[in-house]
Amino acid sequence: MESKDAPIGAVALRDVGMSDRTGAVLAAPLDALRAAYTAFHPPRTERRRRPEQFGLKAREVAIPAGRGGRTLAGWYCPGERTDRVALLGHGLGLDKSRSLPYARALHQSGHSVLLFDYRNHGDSFRDRGFTGFDRKFAQDTVAAARCTAALTGGARPRLILYGFSLSSFAMLRALRTLHRDVDAVVCDSGPACDPPAISPNLLREGLLTLPERSRDGRAATVAERSFELFNHLTIGGAQWPPAPTAPGYATTPMLFIGGGADTVVPAGEILALARRYPHARTLVLPEARHLRGLWTDKERYTSTVLEFLDSARARTGSSPQAVTEPTRTVHR
Repeated sequence: MESKDAPIGAVALRDVGMSDRTGAVLAAPLDALRAAYTAFHPPRTERRRRPEQFGLKAREVAIPAGRGGRTLAGWYCPGERTDRVALLGHGLGLDKSRSLPYARALHQSGHSVLLFDYRNHGDSFRDRGFTGFDRKFAQDTVAAARCTAALTGGARPRLILYGFSLSSFAMLRALRTLHRDVDAVVCDSGPACDPPAISPNLLREGLLTLPERSRDGRAATVAERSFELFNHLTIGGAQWPPAPTAPGYATTPMLFIGGGADTVVPAGEILALARRYPHARTLVLPEARHLRGLWTDKERYTSTVLEFLDSARARTGSSPQAVTEPTRTVHR
C-alpha cells in the first residue's frame, strides 16, 4: 500500500518505470526473433577489398546453387597447381572479401583458391527462409566444391575445406558428402559441439544488436534465452556434431584453430569438438580473439596451417590403415 504522504508525482513515475520494465520483458522475445533472423539475413554491405589488392588475379564465377537460377558469387584464383583447390568460406554477416588475407597465403604456397559467398551474404542469392541453415550452408559448400572441376579445366581436383566461424560448421558438415575428394579440413574460430548454447555470445559481444530496452536486467535474460531457442530453429542442428565414425571423419586430417581470448566461440568448445576426431590437430593462440588468429601471430598461424596442409597432401592416396597413430598435436 502506498503511503498517504507520498508525493503523487513520485508514485506516477514509479508506476511508469515498472510499466516500462514489464513492457521490455514482454518485447524481449520479439527482439530476439528479429536478431535471429538478421543473423542469417544480414544487410548487404559495401565491399571494400578486392583480390588485386592482395596480389591475386581472380576470375569472378557464378556457382550454380539450386533451382531458379540461384547462384553463389565466387572468386577463383588459379595457383601453380590446379589439381588442389582450397575452398574458403567466411564468418557470419561477412563475405568472401574478408578471407582474402588467407587466400593470399595459400596462393603464395602454390594452392589454387576458390572464395565464395554463402547464401544471404555478399553477392550470392537471397534465401528468405527461417530454418535449416546448417543444412543449407553445407549445401552451398558442396555446390562450390562441385564447380571446381570446371574451373580447373580437368579432372576433379583434391580439396581443402577452410572455414571461419560460421562457415567452419558448414565445412565440417559438408565433409560427409565430399570426403572422397577432400585432403584436409581447416576450421578457424569454430565450430562448437552445441551451436545454440554459444549463440547468446553473439549478443553479449555485440556482433548482433538488440534494442536498448532488451539489453539490461530481466529483459536481457529473456532476450538471450529466446535468442538461443530461435537460433536453434534457424540453424537446425540435426545430427550435429558429425559422428566420428561417419564416412570421412575417421580418416580426414583436420586442423582446428582457436583463440585463447575468443569470447564468441571459446577455445575450450573447439577443443572439445576436435577431440571427437582421430586425426584432428589443434592450434590455440592464447592472445587471439574471434577470427583474429592470423593478425595476432601471423608467423605461427601461417606456418602451422601450411605445414599441416603439406602433411595432409603427403597422405593423399593412403588407405586409412596406413595411418597407425592419430595426428593430434596441441599448440599453446
